[in-house]
Amino acid sequence: MIEKIKEEVENLLYPELRRYGRNDRTRLLRKASETPLDFIEWVGILAALLIVVAVTRYGVADFGLVDRIVAGLVNFLVAIPLLGLTAGPFLVRRTRRGLRSQLG
Repeated sequence: MIEKIKEEVENLLYPELRRYGRNDRTRLLRKASETPLDFIEWVGILAALLIVVAVTRYGVADFGLVDRIVAGLVNFLVAIPLLGLTAGPFLVRRTRRGLRSQLG
């Protein structure tokens, strides 16, 4: 079931992989992920990081130790998906560039 979902996500993000089998896809994606980031991708990821940091800032001056730990964990659980949504497209862009250079 998870493999089917993974394949559907790959088909959505990387349509050029549809005609390849599982082993070829894995090899192609691994090789494409080694493609260096370009300037736009670096700037985008840096901007995404700054936005997520700004959105997830909070003050803990009046919190006790347990409250600080809980606030930190909640903050982490909020920041990870936000980073995926904001920086993820730049990583997908890099992988697509790598796939294009390999396949054509």
